[in-house]
Amino acid sequence: MSDVKHALERAGERFQLAPGGLDRLLDRRSRRQRNRRIGAVVVALVIGIAGIGGTVIALRGLGDQTRPATTPSIGPAPQLYLQIAGTYTLTLSKDDPRVQELGLAGRYTMRLLPDGVMLLSVPEDFGGEGPSPSGISFRLSGNQFTTNAFVNFTCPGSVGAYRWELDRDRLTFAPLEERCEVRQVLFSSEPWRARP
Repeated sequence: MSDVKHALERAGERFQLAPGGLDRLLDRRSRRQRNRRIGAVVVALVIGIAGIGGTVIALRGLGDQTRPATTPSIGPAPQLYLQIAGTYTLTLSKDDPRVQELGLAGRYTMRLLPDGVMLLSVPEDFGGEGPSPSGISFRLSGNQFTTNAFVNFTCPGSVGAYRWELDRDRLTFAPLEERCEVRQVLFSSEPWRARP
């Protein structure tokens, strides 16, 4: 046992640290550990920020109903619908049994903008939903009119398709494909009148 001890002492005498060498060695080890911790924090922050950014982008796309119905988000600039752009009014009477049953009686104003946005003012007592549904859009394809009107509350997840015709100051809609009764009664019960 003493031979081993003696051999170790002789080997240790060959390696002498310069004055302050042990302090420098310990400082270097501390810097390495600190740099590893900082690197781990930076990586975690980058991953967290990327995750938050992806979530914001995904959530921003949900429920965005301001684009024209069924228009792809990537592609050419939106068409201008100048042939139908304008302000139209309609008054639905309680004398119509479907209008009375659905609580749609009253005066409506529809403004169709050339970029495919529809502004619709409804009577104050419209189904208890308030004066103006938002996020409404439309799209024209020849004589076909497609809209997502009322998709946010009365007709969730649906889009209506109509054949449209503008004759002087009368805009008429004939349903082609429609699952929403409220939208169908509103758009196709009577012609809309253009407002000067």
